Amino acid sequence: MATVLLIIIYIAFISLGLPDSVLGTAWPMMHLDLGVPVSMAGIVNVFISLCTIVASMMSQHVIRRFGTYKVTIFSIALTCSGLYFISTSRHILLLMLFCIPLGLGGGAIDTALNNYVANHYSAMQMNFLHAFWGIGTMVAPSLLSVFFDTGRTWRDGYIVLALIQSVIFLVVLSSRGLWKVHEEKGQDIKRLLDEDRKVYSNAQLLRVRGALPSCLAFTFYCFESVTILWLASYLVYGKRLDAATAAGLSSMTYLGITSGRIATAFIADRIPSKRMIQASQVMIALASLALIPVHSIPVLYVVIFVMGFSFGPIFPTMVHQTVSYFHPSCSVGIIGLQMSFAYIGNTLLVPLYGVIAAMLGTQALFPFYVLVLLMLQTLSTTLKNRGCGK
Repeated sequence: MATVLLIIIYIAFISLGLPDSVLGTAWPMMHLDLGVPVSMAGIVNVFISLCTIVASMMSQHVIRRFGTYKVTIFSIALTCSGLYFISTSRHILLLMLFCIPLGLGGGAIDTALNNYVANHYSAMQMNFLHAFWGIGTMVAPSLLSVFFDTGRTWRDGYIVLALIQSVIFLVVLSSRGLWKVHEEKGQDIKRLLDEDRKVYSNAQLLRVRGALPSCLAFTFYCFESVTILWLASYLVYGKRLDAATAAGLSSMTYLGITSGRIATAFIADRIPSKRMIQASQVMIALASLALIPVHSIPVLYVVIFVMGFSFGPIFPTMVHQTVSYFHPSCSVGIIGLQMSFAYIGNTLLVPLYGVIAAMLGTQALFPFYVLVLLMLQTLSTTLKNRGCGK
């Protein structure tokens, strides 16, 4: 039963990845259709991220009241409706309005399923969970690349993604009995979660040794979101590629992320987590530097794939570290804060790149911006390791 439920959770996590990659890939066409500047993508992303912050901060109370299953179902329904209504948008204000359910649904399901898997399953299974998120992110750019090549619009892509989300909703909806059986077998975990919610406030959690740098590491990890949102625009306006080619190249990021999480899942329980993260950080730095001089399309495919592959293991490894670095009575609350801080990074630092690029009139700064965020994230993980080591 636990294995079947895990597969259902994996499928549910695909629904989190579907909306995450579509905006950045579609934006070179969307902003022309809507009559707004390319930098407006950052503003739209802010609306989504603000909702995810609210949802993740409230997630502990919501999950306690309704349970992980109901939160997951409702979240998928929200993202499905958001994708469909975005496809009908003819004005930027309507587009931002319909992005709100994407943020609310994404924040709730992200925290709920990360908490659930971190407490019930191993590091290998956590990596596989986020690999399925990567599968979701691969669908949108691949689909849009085909649509652009055949003369279809970004609206068609959003409608198809909403249909896929509907199928996932039905699959998860049918799994209620599996959740009930598995939760009854995990009464010790449930007891710890209840104690955590009764005792700790967010301010108390942040005072736990190592908790603040741990949360900041998630904030600066937004270099992955920066890449997802801005890479296609960088390729179109920085390297003068057409939108279809840029969408195809962008899909290599998601293929790399998914491949990285699948590959590292098999060794995640045997290699120290901090070594896994450090190796990934070095590879990201090298790939970002290599991106600057390269103009050859085949080489760009390789460089972007390596960058995505290096992104892969960092986020799930950091999440699963939480249950070993912190006491069970506070680890679940800290995971909720980590998700909130991750979305704060998306809210502030992802659109900041668009503002800077618009002010300077160039998209060529993209690799350098990624490197700066990587340096800050590396510093935060180092401080976390030292604090938790003590």
